[in-house]
Amino acid sequence: MSFIHSVRTDVPNYALSQLEFYEAVAPHTDERFHKIFKRILDATQIKKRHFSMSVEEMIDMTKKKRVADKFALWKDLMTEHFTNQCSKLIYENGLVPTDIDLICTSTSSGFITPDIGMIVRETLGLRSNIRRMPLFGFGCSGGMAAINRVAEYLQHHTTSAALVCVGETLSTQYETAESVSVLVSNSIFGDGYATMLMVGKDHPLASESQIELLNSESLIFPNCNFAVGQWMTDEGIHSHVDAKLPGIIREGVAEPLNKMFSKEGYEVSDVDYWICHAGGPKVMEAFQEEMNLREGSLNETLNTYSNHGNQSAVSVITALESTLQKNKKPGLGYMMALGPGVHMEYGLCKVTPRVTKSNTTSLKGEDALSEQKIDSLIEV
Repeated sequence: MSFIHSVRTDVPNYALSQLEFYEAVAPHTDERFHKIFKRILDATQIKKRHFSMSVEEMIDMTKKKRVADKFALWKDLMTEHFTNQCSKLIYENGLVPTDIDLICTSTSSGFITPDIGMIVRETLGLRSNIRRMPLFGFGCSGGMAAINRVAEYLQHHTTSAALVCVGETLSTQYETAESVSVLVSNSIFGDGYATMLMVGKDHPLASESQIELLNSESLIFPNCNFAVGQWMTDEGIHSHVDAKLPGIIREGVAEPLNKMFSKEGYEVSDVDYWICHAGGPKVMEAFQEEMNLREGSLNETLNTYSNHGNQSAVSVITALESTLQKNKKPGLGYMMALGPGVHMEYGLCKVTPRVTKSNTTSLKGEDALSEQKIDSLIEV
């Protein structure tokens, strides 16, 4: 048993609607892709996305192969956001830096050794004997993977407190479009940062925590040939999202999840809060149908996607924070994130939102757009 006590999320200052993004990027995209590019953007059902730089700088970095500048920006922004968020979580909850026993970082947007956690440790004055848990390569499942790995640590260190830092500067992965897969990546990803304070069951803050984690589960889908993945190119990190992903979910998700519910003594119908990373509307549609979820069960997840795009590892935490802010009723929660492999991290939790005078969401934007009908190639 372990707990998520507090959650903080943030986004960078540059925000664009899909239309604004298209108008800025289309002149730098091969004309043969213009029509399908616009259809993909319309089909995403995304209202806006946040970026760590201007779109002009994004394009220039890619055209001039400024890979070092992309990674430098990633490092600076991760350090800034994680340091600020961690500092607030520590002091707002009556702790001091030396009370933290572990720091976990999860990102797939950049790479540095030693990891970002080492820089945050030095800046905040965390203990020199603090345990570090840097996670890399999980992609979109990285936020949930961080929660699960830290939860497993806290089960054996019941008086400990941990900081979990999850961030993605996906705007640094913008590429010149030479395929539909690149168009899809350019059209769905947005930047974000999240930090959580997690504690063991015997920590003084456990009794007032908002999330009690009941279990942690991992699953690698067989025979999916890395339908989602990332690798290096001359322009930086290349992201690939296969249109077959919804079909993979349909074929492989129901049986392991139903086994997990049965093992924990619950049924799917017992879940009050579905807190998921949204791989896209079609992925969530496939998930909802295969699990026979009630209509509207994934609204919070889809609203997160609509207002921020796919924030990769951060998405599930953005959905978690929004769920806690919008709801007052305790209930059973299910948390899940899909990532490269295809790999899924998931688990059940008890949700106890903290009642405040103002219980409004931090998300900005309107409800999701109505679904657009396009061919299966770009339904991701």
